Amino acid sequence: METMPMGRVMSDMLLLPNGEVLIINGAGLGTAGWELGRSPVLAPVIYRPDNPVGSRFEVQNPSSTPRMYHSTAVLLRDGRVLVGGSNPHTYYNFTGVLFPTDLTLQAFSPRYLDPKLAYLRPNIISPVHNLKSGTGNNYRSGSRFLRVG
Repeated sequence: METMPMGRVMSDMLLLPNGEVLIINGAGLGTAGWELGRSPVLAPVIYRPDNPVGSRFEVQNPSSTPRMYHSTAVLLRDGRVLVGGSNPHTYYNFTGVLFPTDLTLQAFSPRYLDPKLAYLRPNIISPVHNLKSGTGNNYRSGSRFLRVG
């Protein structure tokens, strides 16, 4: 068992297309809701399960927006991660509290989107016009063949 680089509760975890895990959002102390979350964890962490023990976690550049309870992260088709929300209150509360309700969105770009790594990403090389299923039925599709490298 390994120790994460920092404590984190109320986080979101997302399996990325390259097999790595994004750990994002959350707080360093407290519990979900009822104004008890403290110390927002602004820096996402990438977990690389195939790396040797002791080098599996990598802290990423931090966000400036605290996203604690009721935050979310979702993988987009282009490989970015859409990150949004935060509401550690019983109701929406935008003013006069330590961590106001936040309805904004941000995009996190994992390392695999670095232009220097573009040669590793799949490329569309030709369209597919007719597909045949195992049952002998034909389907028309806009799917595409992909080539890596």
